[in-house]
Amino acid sequence: MRNELTYDELSERYRISQIEISELKKSIQKLEAQDVQKKDFNLSQIIFDEAVKKFVNLLPLVMFQADIEGNFLFLNQFAIKSFGYTQEDFKRGMNIRQVLDNEHDFERIREGIKTRLKTEELKAKPYTLKKKDGSLFYGLIYSTAHIGDDNDPTIFGIVINHTEYQNVYNELLKTQKELKELNAAKDKLFSIIAHDLKNPFNAISGFSELLLNDINEYSIEQIESYIRIILKSSSKGYDLLENLLEWTRSQTGNLAIRKANFGLSELIQESLEFNREKAIIKNIKLSANCNESLFVSADRNMINTVLRNLITNALKFTNNGGAIKISVIEFKVPEQEKLQVKISVKDTGIGIKKGVLDKLFKLDKSYTTKGTDFEQGTGLGLILCKDFVEKSGGKIWAESEFGKGSTFYFTLPMQE
Repeated sequence: MRNELTYDELSERYRISQIEISELKKSIQKLEAQDVQKKDFNLSQIIFDEAVKKFVNLLPLVMFQADIEGNFLFLNQFAIKSFGYTQEDFKRGMNIRQVLDNEHDFERIREGIKTRLKTEELKAKPYTLKKKDGSLFYGLIYSTAHIGDDNDPTIFGIVINHTEYQNVYNELLKTQKELKELNAAKDKLFSIIAHDLKNPFNAISGFSELLLNDINEYSIEQIESYIRIILKSSSKGYDLLENLLEWTRSQTGNLAIRKANFGLSELIQESLEFNREKAIIKNIKLSANCNESLFVSADRNMINTVLRNLITNALKFTNNGGAIKISVIEFKVPEQEKLQVKISVKDTGIGIKKGVLDKLFKLDKSYTTKGTDFEQGTGLGLILCKDFVEKSGGKIWAESEFGKGSTFYFTLPMQE
């Protein structure tokens, strides 16, 4: 819907108005020549009504009149054209509900009629409006109402397109959301540096110093126990630092996405081997079910990070003697031609409480808890997984039943 007319369009409208005014004069002259008694009609009122009607039809503004049920009694030509309808559509009968995207909005308009009847104010309210072809735009409806000769309320109104203003408002909301996420990212980064990243190195430094200064005073069992703590702390510190560096690069836009076709089965086996030692320590069975001929299109390094994090998490929250299985299935997205794959990482671990699931992939609501061997996490790994999966054109989510294990799913596009 446009608010401005070109010079040629204005000239054409002026020409048409002159023709219509000329025809109106001829009609008046004809009536006067017929010696019709003035008591049967008010000639000046007829002239005024016709002139107003012609003028309103020439205005580049949506104008309407409707009854209490929303039936349009009048729509100017610009209104009919703006909503994509025709004069024939209007003659067959049109209702305000046809041009409102939300069916409940008409009740808002009807409620406003009661106020308009008392105050006769011209109020403006924003609505999402719908054209005949289904396309939407934002409009301000200025309306008022009064009681006619038949004692029924009538609504009068105009519509001003404010799509541009709404777009600016939406952009402001988007910017506000991005700033909130950036602040959450900053707070998360400081938290990890100040606390989570410091802890494993404190453990490494402390137990190394004990062994170095008093190694002769400890038994083989004690020394082995301390070395295991050092190994676990260094492994945790390395994983965290690697995630932190990759996440920081991703947030600053310095992480280039290199999509390519690669075999998913081979990558899964690499990830399993990477975590094999941790699984042996906790006596957890690792297995995978993936067709070797299945190829996907994504950034291989990113998906490797995703798999590594999901398997590491599963190991962390699975008790000794448990099992973790990776499965892959092909599926077709509804209304799309391209095939996708769904990868699942299922464990027999402690599960996740219902209220926590929604927080797993949100930076400002991240949730962490200790693993079955009191392994500490930061929640950053899942945030990184979400970022990398979405950058690869997929989605990630989780399902869990507390006490009965969890399954993490993510999708990827098939080989192009």
